[in-house]
Formats: sequence, structure tokens, C-alpha cells
Amino acid sequence: MRLAANRWPAKMLLLFCVTGRLCFAAAPTTLPPTTLPPTTLPEEASFVPSLMKFYVSPEFEPWNELLVPHYDGKLLSGKHWSVTGHREDLADSRAAWKMVKEAFLAHGWTMAKDDPRGGQMYETLHFAQGDKGKGEEAWANVTIGDERHILIEILEPAPLPYILTLVTPGPVPEQIDPAKGEFPYLTGVPGSKLTGGSLENSPFSVPVEGASQPEVVATGSIHKSYRAPDGFTNALFMAEYPAALKKAGWVIVRQSSSADAVILAHYSQQGRNVWAYLHLGGGRMDFSVADAGARDLGKTLSADCHVAIYGVLFDFNKATLQTASEAPLQQVLALLKKNTTLNIEVQGHTDNVGTDTYNQTLSESRAAAVVTWLTQHGIAAARLTAKGYGMTKPVADNRSDEGRAKNRRVEISDPRCVPKAK
Repeated sequence: MRLAANRWPAKMLLLFCVTGRLCFAAAPTTLPPTTLPPTTLPEEASFVPSLMKFYVSPEFEPWNELLVPHYDGKLLSGKHWSVTGHREDLADSRAAWKMVKEAFLAHGWTMAKDDPRGGQMYETLHFAQGDKGKGEEAWANVTIGDERHILIEILEPAPLPYILTLVTPGPVPEQIDPAKGEFPYLTGVPGSKLTGGSLENSPFSVPVEGASQPEVVATGSIHKSYRAPDGFTNALFMAEYPAALKKAGWVIVRQSSSADAVILAHYSQQGRNVWAYLHLGGGRMDFSVADAGARDLGKTLSADCHVAIYGVLFDFNKATLQTASEAPLQQVLALLKKNTTLNIEVQGHTDNVGTDTYNQTLSESRAAAVVTWLTQHGIAAARLTAKGYGMTKPVADNRSDEGRAKNRRVEISDPRCVPKAK
């Protein structure tokens, strides 16, 4: 996450004018100076509290990213402090900048960037002490809208405060209590607190490249919530979890930190088929995990005579299998190798978007693609039949996105099977 150069605290943005212009409510003239302990800010910036009155106490984040200078600089990472305040005795933004600049220079800082834009000041200062690469270093981005709105962000370059390590999922699905404890292979960061968990029966869907709608990869999931540690940033979340997941054998399918931080990951080694959705926002971390490989395909097939293999993903409007399909197809392969007398019909099913002819052809092509994959992996062609059913056998309401996603599926059936009475 890049910290915006003109980020003001929420308490300062009190209203919008009717015309759409942003309005600042007048800061109270009786606001007392904030008394801060000397350890609140780093030593090289310990003088900052004497420069102004604060709207809020300084914010500290153990690790974040800051663009230095504001607009055309380099993205640096490390310990980050942010202070915001005002002065009542200065005429304008230039007088405020003069006051701030003189104080920084008097305490050993040097100018790095002077960038006034449209009446606002976007300035950068640098602090260095000791031999290069061995002594203390810090950067300060100063944003002054006017004498009443002064923002100072300070960053000390530093490595990550810790390295998160995650356990690799095992070859056998783990027993997980939805209401208690963490996932064995997906845990919170140091300082986080587990606040709850639940079983989610709604389909777990993932985006498919080129498609406007996500595809179902599992029929349910388990959700765990955490209270994030104080100062835990999107940048730290995105630095820790993707690296830890990759090291544990997961594939990062998508990630974003444009607003909240979001990660979608897939684990498909050792015969497993596990999807994980990680989200950080509003001081909370939420993890949802769908273990699509936990069910016994043979048992379900024996009882129902057919079973949907969600997670067999194709390129949009095509019969080209995507890499993520390997995991669920490996489960079908294992079932056929274990039950050598089992012959199956591979069925393709679609939603109702498009013509009957189009969907029939697409379903046939997708069923054939799965049969081809199985034969290429050692299953005799005589044990396999491909059949497309188009939109004729929906399992959900086609009037909703969720229903259509459930209807787009691959199933396997045992033609010799007689369904057991329920």
C-alpha cells in the first residue's frame, strides 16, 4: 500500500459542501497541546510534538511503505509514524512550511525535495547519521494544505519485523472444528487474536480469467475471524502472507491491496485440493478455506450414482482445462485407479446462458476434454464415456449468479449404479 501524500485523519474530514467541494470544519481554537512521551516518535523526530497541536495522537505502524518523495520517488519500507496537527498563529501554508523546515534542519535533517503544488506544500527531508549503511536513517514527507492542516509522515527503513511461517497441508485432510481453534495450515500473525469461526454452506467461488462470473470450486467452506494487531498494515499483510503461502507450497491465484488487502490461494499438492481466501480490512483478518478434496468421492458415487466435480475449470467459453483443474481431476484419477472395475460417464453441464445448440456443444467438448485428460494419465478409454447434457439438468436456479455457477459443472456417474434409498 502506498501512503497518500495528502492523507488526513478521518476526524478532520467532517463534511462535504453541497456543491461537492470538500469542506474542513474549523479546528477549535481552545484545543490544548498534546503532551507526548519522548518514545512516541523516533529520536531524530522527537522535536515534532513541539511544532503544533495534534488532532489525534501520532500513529505508529511497525512496517509500512511510503513513496519518498511523495509523487516521483522510490517506495521505501520500514517503521512508519504519522502525525497531523495545526497552528493558529501562522498566516498560511508557506509560513507553516518555513516553521517546520527550520525545525527539521536545526535537528540534523537535510532537504531532499521541494515541491509546492497549487498552494499546497509537498516537501521531503532526509536524516542520516553515522557511516553510510551503518548509521541511522530516516525520511520525512511533509504535506501542508494550510496552516491548519499539517501532515508529517516519517519512515525509518527497516526489514520486516518478523517472518511468518505456515505449516504445509498434509496428505490427509485435517480435522478442523469450525467454531474453535485455527486452521492448522493458515494461522494469524503474531499479536492477532482469534475471535470466532463458522461453517459456511454457500458455494466457494473463484474468478476465472476472461469470465465475468466466478466459478464454483467447492460447495462450502470454513471461516475464521481475527482481530488484527495494532498498526498491522496492508503492506505488512501482503509482504508476509503471500511469501509464507508460497513457501508452504500454495499457489497465489490473485492478490490485491488497492483498498483492503485480499489474497486467493490454492494448494494442490499431495492429492489435496484446498482453496483459501484471506482478507484484511477494518482492523480484522478473515480467512475462508474450502477443502474440496476432503469428501470421499467413492462413497458419494456409490450412494448417489453421480457426483459433481466442482473445481474443474475451463477457459472462458472454451473446453481448455486450466491448471487449477489438476487437483480435482487427480481425485477422479485416484478413484479410478483404486476401483479398477469402475467405469464412469463423464458429464458436461452448463447454465442457461446462450442457445441450446451452443450449450450442448460446449458441454460435450468439456466432457471430452476430461476424458482425454484421464486417458492421458493411464485410464483405459474403454472405461470412460463422455456425454454432454447442455442446460437440460440444472441443479440450481438459473435466475441467480450463484445458481448458474452451480449449474456449470462436470459430473461423473456410474451407469451400473442403483441409487440407495434415503
